[in-house]
Amino acid sequence: MEHRTTRPDTAALAGWLHSWVTDEGAINGFHNHSVWGTNPFTFLDFTSGHTTFAGPAVGAFAQALAEQPDERGVDLLRRLLRYQSTELQADGQYQHIGFQVGESATTGLIHNAVGSLGMLLALKHARHLLPADEVSGVLAAVRRNLDACEMYGGGRAGEDGTCNQEYARVWVKQLYTELADDKTYAGQIPEDLATLIGLFHHRGVPDAESAGTFRTVRDRTEGGILEPAEYYGLMIVPLVLGYRAYGDPGLLAEAKRLCRHVVRSAWTDATGATRYHRYWYVRDGRSLKTDTPMLIAGMGLTLYGIHEVLAEEPDAELTAFTEACLATYTHYQTPGGYFASASGWHTEADIAPSTAWHAHDLMFLMAELGPGDGFWDKVFAPRERQSVLISDRAFWAESGVHWCVRSPLTAGDLHLYGRKDMDTFAREFFSWTDREPLPENLHYPRVPEFFVANDGIYRVDSEEAPTDITAVGPLPYRGRL
Repeated sequence: MEHRTTRPDTAALAGWLHSWVTDEGAINGFHNHSVWGTNPFTFLDFTSGHTTFAGPAVGAFAQALAEQPDERGVDLLRRLLRYQSTELQADGQYQHIGFQVGESATTGLIHNAVGSLGMLLALKHARHLLPADEVSGVLAAVRRNLDACEMYGGGRAGEDGTCNQEYARVWVKQLYTELADDKTYAGQIPEDLATLIGLFHHRGVPDAESAGTFRTVRDRTEGGILEPAEYYGLMIVPLVLGYRAYGDPGLLAEAKRLCRHVVRSAWTDATGATRYHRYWYVRDGRSLKTDTPMLIAGMGLTLYGIHEVLAEEPDAELTAFTEACLATYTHYQTPGGYFASASGWHTEADIAPSTAWHAHDLMFLMAELGPGDGFWDKVFAPRERQSVLISDRAFWAESGVHWCVRSPLTAGDLHLYGRKDMDTFAREFFSWTDREPLPENLHYPRVPEFFVANDGIYRVDSEEAPTDITAVGPLPYRGRL
């Protein structure tokens, strides 16, 4: 991919995310987890429907709406909030919390919390544009979900929790306490923050001015990983909010240590782009770093946390890192608006774009750059060109409502097909098997074909639909054969 010098196109990203929103307000998507390298297909789940991990998009659209009021945007926001606040399981946990394992998972603290965060951020930005009963409905759903999530640690941070998940719950408590006439959690929040710092924070990686966080207490006591870089926003933001609420400079200082852990662990990839590290393994005084495979789309939560720190006081190092990451977004953004997912996997994890990770990016970009002129017209504009993102082992293509994950000829056996307006996808099997044929409505019209040669990637079909093709990875795209 050739480097560009402009900022990433926030409206193009928002338009791509909007193309996955259903009439009911679900945010569908092929939910690739490009840190763990998994997706619903790897779990034989075949879900491409809503996931609560895309919740930050709701907050991002609300921020754009607050800056540029638009009737179409209000309708979109109301649909998103209505869907998220009413899709509840019987016990009050949200539906569709499985993310990369699809509907195979129906419990989990993090995906409940992020669903609530998206709605609460939306109210923080744009509750004045919403009917009062709908605001009350959102707050009631969040409170019911907090009650349901007491099954995890009794509702409090503790030794049995996972660091990023417990911090996310505290962030929910903070926003809910600010927005609702309910102070149930006000006394818990400072205690939870102190507990989390004591249990999980680890100074000295990669240097004395930095601190990472162990995922679990067991990782600390027996040796294990510090949280991957893309989760640090979940820890940073509650510390900043705690500083704002209580005036404790120690909380802001700890947030800055977490920022420096990410900034000083970063690396530069083969294209010259600044990238997040994957994670550190710490045991018996030794710290071992892994950089790749690692995501590209999905940097947004941590960058949002850095944005919040910089809102409190200037910091040249954090500002420079933010600028470098904006350049990375720009470099890896496709004409379709979405980003390359990752590098280093040499599988579909590098190219299949998850709406959830992109939602995190939209939240940061909206906070950092704003919507830009003519935002809503760009979001609702028709998407008339086919978009392809290809690597040496897999490619993603989308055209209208259709999408597919395919392998180049002789490079693998991926034949996944879906639609943006459907919550399940399917695998096409070879004609000489006894499996059911691909449903007719999932057939991708005039699907492109590619061949990977020693010197690059060639397109070998003869279709002429207007198409944007972007290559990532070790081989360049050479055009048609």
